Amino acid sequence: MSLKLALPNDVLIRVFKELDAYDLRRCSLTCRVFHETIRDTLLLQYRLELSVAGLEDGSTDCRLSIPERLAQLKTFEQAWAKLYFRQRLTVNVARGYVWKLRGDVLATQLMSRLLFIQLPSAVRGTPVHTWESHIEVHIRQFAIDPAQDLAVVVAWPPTYREHWHTFLIHLRTMSTGVCHPCATDPVLSCVPTFLDTQYDISIQIMGEFLAVLYHTPAGHLRDLLFIWDWKTGQLLIFLEASSLGADILSFSFLSLRHFVIARCIPEPDGCYQPQLVVYDFIAARPQGSMEPWLVRIYQLPRVAQYTLTRSFTLTSEPSSELPTSSGNSFYHTSCSRLLTVIMRFTMHFTYVEDFVPDSQYMLFVHASSLLEEVDARLNAEQLTVPWDSWGPLKTRILPIRTYDVEDSRPYFHVYGTRYVRQEVVDDVHWRVRNRLRMLDFNPLALRRALSSNDPPFSPSEDESGAFSTTIVKDSQPTMIHEYESGFTQRLSTALPYRDVIRRGIFDTAHVMIGRECVVLLDRWPDVKSWNGIDIEFLCI
Repeated sequence: MSLKLALPNDVLIRVFKELDAYDLRRCSLTCRVFHETIRDTLLLQYRLELSVAGLEDGSTDCRLSIPERLAQLKTFEQAWAKLYFRQRLTVNVARGYVWKLRGDVLATQLMSRLLFIQLPSAVRGTPVHTWESHIEVHIRQFAIDPAQDLAVVVAWPPTYREHWHTFLIHLRTMSTGVCHPCATDPVLSCVPTFLDTQYDISIQIMGEFLAVLYHTPAGHLRDLLFIWDWKTGQLLIFLEASSLGADILSFSFLSLRHFVIARCIPEPDGCYQPQLVVYDFIAARPQGSMEPWLVRIYQLPRVAQYTLTRSFTLTSEPSSELPTSSGNSFYHTSCSRLLTVIMRFTMHFTYVEDFVPDSQYMLFVHASSLLEEVDARLNAEQLTVPWDSWGPLKTRILPIRTYDVEDSRPYFHVYGTRYVRQEVVDDVHWRVRNRLRMLDFNPLALRRALSSNDPPFSPSEDESGAFSTTIVKDSQPTMIHEYESGFTQRLSTALPYRDVIRRGIFDTAHVMIGRECVVLLDRWPDVKSWNGIDIEFLCI
């Protein structure tokens, strides 16, 4: 008896609904009956398309039916694959110093206020919306999480001497600026052991966890990392650079129990060994200990002698993306995202006070790759993973030209598995042209594109005035020679990606990428003076 007669179609569908996307894809390749059943069931197709895109089904109050969500998802992914912008909007707002993009909200600080801009959506038909929240403290640094209506603000320390090194961290709502109702203690405090006036502050939010890094650019092993449960106010982790023997250059959450830090270890021969160190901050620790469990050390290529590490920055977005009540049909998961490492070097003999780095590179790696087979019970020898055993196949290192790097401020060029930047190029007539370039490291989407054998896209113009899309499916390794870089060895990295280039009418600008649009900021906002700053939204 055939399988089709043994199992009615409705029974097969009920069974398939219980499978995850991975098993569902494998079943569709098993036989013709399974393949046709899955192909003809819209709910199963919707789940497969979500899996390929690295998305999850959205909010429960979304009023779209499954066929409508499936059609919206396909339109959404096809537009990103071609960088096809259906809408182009420009707004003028007050000029802020640092802009931060989280989910579909763009924010900046204005002295004691926070300015928020709800990004437009051509997919959902929502317009631009702006509002301000009065925090009533002098803001030193801030971070937001729209999914939880949370704004975290680090205030400048008090000016009176006995408390000038006490840092207060305020937990407010983005919508109104009042104390967040979910926080037991709306003001957290910490007293760093250093008294340097020059320091950088980095803030990240992952669900109920809040992490704050105090980093002194001068080094001297004075960096401090705190992790709280912001809802209860409990301090979970306190990590000092002095206990690690190296500065904490940057950090990022990997999951709801893991985070990664970047550090650079000096070696006896004068070289440096950069490392990505993964910790588990939820695992049980000895009583009274505030340090997390070390679970894995990933070595990066060694940095040569006479080379200064100017910066070593980790970036990943979304660090936490939760279903919201805003009617989104789908959302990115924290597991489907890139971790980018920006490395900037300069040579000793070229060092001046206001130098331009000689070597600048960006390393791409899937965040999930750093969590493979992590085990807190490994011994010290097993914890360290040499570069040659993981880096060449699981990462991609690309050089960054000096004029492609806008500045050191933390603009968000990465969202999910997509990285975007604007490049300045010369055409055949020696005229300067700007182009938008996107690298998509989604492995399932790339595999589908490679197997489809689609013809190259012909030049076209969309509603934004941009034209001439070029798509390159690049699986060839990138070669970087030691004599032209700050590394001690020749590098070959081969993490596959899809390269999408959009040539068109783009003003020179800072580029940020969100869930449904690309954001362009004025590169030179000072020339606007009292007229504010123009922000352009290219909506997918």
